[in-house]
Amino acid sequence: MAYLGGKATGSQHILKVLNHPVFNEMPYIEPFCGYCHVLRRVINKSSYTASDSNELLIILLQHIQKSTEHESIDAQEYKALAANPSSDPLKAAYAAFTYSYNGKFFAGYVGDKTRNYPAERKRYYNRLHDNPVFASSDIKIGPYSMYKPSNIHAPSIIYCDPPYEDTEGYRNTFNSSEFWNWARRTTKAGNYVFVSEYKAPEDFICIVQKTKRQSVAGRGATRKREEVLFVHESLLKDERIMEVIQSVGDKYPCSGTEDSSKSTRRKTLRRKK
Repeated sequence: MAYLGGKATGSQHILKVLNHPVFNEMPYIEPFCGYCHVLRRVINKSSYTASDSNELLIILLQHIQKSTEHESIDAQEYKALAANPSSDPLKAAYAAFTYSYNGKFFAGYVGDKTRNYPAERKRYYNRLHDNPVFASSDIKIGPYSMYKPSNIHAPSIIYCDPPYEDTEGYRNTFNSSEFWNWARRTTKAGNYVFVSEYKAPEDFICIVQKTKRQSVAGRGATRKREEVLFVHESLLKDERIMEVIQSVGDKYPCSGTEDSSKSTRRKTLRRKK
């Protein structure tokens, strides 16, 4: 199921933060839900809302919530659905992701490979269907910007895994500057906004960090990246955030990011003092 930036593995540092007891019984929102690898493992929240801007992905996830019946797509159908997804949106959703190379949007048909990738993905869909958090989630289509102070019950936990800046392989151009401005406004409105990225503007601070390997353009090669969970620096005044840093930060210390000018966790704590 993995795709560029996916959270199928290597997300323990994120879950340790999101599942910290200080955030129990708060609403949980995930505006870039992808294949729901993080959502399905978040626990003890009062409600769960997940969304994505890709309409076909949401059609697929909403179908998985309701059913374990799956579509089968051959190579000829794949080509036709890629050219005209509106002809059959559910089949197009299966073509775009289940039968697509590396699970990426219409990245090439994989139903004719020796390894049965579609069957593996459908088994994951069945596990997702049975997951109580996923089953109870409000899953909807829309951009992250649809979440505004007027329609968020603060304080909410908002986990963001946006397209990583300066990385390849994403369908649409993503305006990172607009996103960070949204994260500032949403934090200021009283919410806990966590952003998973490799780098961030100077007013966003690392709270946990983990080295992970990332596939490089499907060539079988991997590279190490330092994946960081950021919050806005204004949250360093928040008792819950400081408790999370104290209890989780030692296991996943912020030792520096790809931008060498970024603060380490020790600098973060000095600012708090």
